[in-house]
Order: sequence, then structure tokens, then C-alpha cells
Amino acid sequence: MVELAELLVAYFQKKDYDLTKLQGSINYDYFNKMLAKGKEKGDMVATAKALLEATASLPKYRVLNVNALTLNNAGSYIFQELGYALAWGNEYMNQLTEAGVPVNLAAKKIKFNFGISSNYFMEIAKFRAARMLWANIVKAYNPQCECACKMIAHAETSSFNLTLFDAHVNLLRTQTEAMSAAIAGVNSITVTPFDKAYETPNDFSERIARNQQLLLKEESHLNRIVDPAGGSYYIENLTVSIAKQAWDLFLQVEEAGGMVKSIFDESVQN
Repeated sequence: MVELAELLVAYFQKKDYDLTKLQGSINYDYFNKMLAKGKEKGDMVATAKALLEATASLPKYRVLNVNALTLNNAGSYIFQELGYALAWGNEYMNQLTEAGVPVNLAAKKIKFNFGISSNYFMEIAKFRAARMLWANIVKAYNPQCECACKMIAHAETSSFNLTLFDAHVNLLRTQTEAMSAAIAGVNSITVTPFDKAYETPNDFSERIARNQQLLLKEESHLNRIVDPAGGSYYIENLTVSIAKQAWDLFLQVEEAGGMVKSIFDESVQN
């Protein structure tokens, strides 16, 4: 992963790009493999520090990932996905700041990759609650600037609920899922191709998946509204409810010793 980061930086430098303006991410996630396959590889702190050093010239690149999508596709409830994601991100913050990494740098290198279930209004509320709770967590580390408290969230439509027998129904499901994430104001979205449940997506299904986002952007103009859900009593009420449940779960994980201990205890998997 570190070699990939070094090659990427060298490529950008060769192309003479302005490295301070480039935005993107490298999907390094130490804990996801432990969750999905029960394996751990290498030293997280050492690898993370090496990645931060390798991408020092790319200030807007995120290299530490919280892949809560794994939880979503495993069938987690919305509050569980959010609560564990917060504990996951806090584990990065805790270990790296203890190893001497500045709070601002650690926080600005973390990216959250959430899933989107078909529960339309609750998903909108989940992302709104996520930004609020993550900001509270980072503030507890006393960052030098409040900009470090901003959550960068990527959303991917769930593959957990894709149907095999009437695949084109998946287009309806992924479209409403993508719409809920867009209304919630995520930073980027991946729409799962409708045929992923039974074959490797082909050119047609990938083009349709891309067009689903373009419809929301160019025809529904969802990219031109700052917070369309703001002020809605129903969604605001859901946001508070999800935030409370997720925060309670986050506190339970922290009291039990943190995300790593919860993975080793298999309480997260169970």
C-alpha cells in the first residue's frame, strides 16, 4: 500500500499536476480485513505513518479508511453501522495521536465509506447524524482548527438487498438509495450495477449505474441544494434518534476497550 502511494505521488509529479489541489483517497483499512476474514496483517500504526509520510505532498488525499460498507452488506442495523464506524474512526485517532501524529493530520486523513440501505428517510438521517457525532469525537482531541472535524463520507449502494430473479428492480432500489445519500449531502457516491448479484458487471450495466447519478445531478439538480432535509421535523427527529442509539453503541465499544478489542471478542461480528 505504501509503495502504491509512492508510485501515485511520483506519477502526479511527472504529469506536473498541482498536488495541493488533487482530491482522492487510497483505500487502506487495517480493521476491515480483520472483520471480513479474521486476519490481521502488519503494524497499523507503522503502515499508517508511512502512508502519511508518502502522501505528505497530497494534503487533500485521504489514506485511512473506515469501510462501514462491510457492516451494511452483512446486514447491520443503521445505528450499528454508524456506531461501529465511529468507534472504527476513533481507533485510528486514538492510536495515531498516541504515536505522536498531530490531531489535525490524523483527522484530515480519515475517510468514511458507508453503505446505503433501502430505508430511505433513515439513511438521510444516518449521514446527517454521522457528521454531527464525528465532529464531536474529533473536538475531544482538541484540534488546532475546526476544519479537522469535518467528515468526508463516501456512500455506496448496498449489495445486500439486490435481487437475482428480477434484476431490473435493482435499478429502482439503487436509485432511491443514491437519492437518499445525495439529499443527505455525502461527498461522493458509488451506484452498484444492477447485475452485480449474478455476474461481473458489463459495460451496459456500468454505464447505466453512472447514468443513474447523472440523472440525479443534471435533471433533479440535487447538486445545487445545500441541505434539502434541513428543517424537516420528521428527518430531524430521526436524526436525533439515530444519533442517540449510535452514540450509546459507540460508548459501549469504548468502555469495552475500543474497536480492536471488540473485533477480537467477536462482539462486532456477532
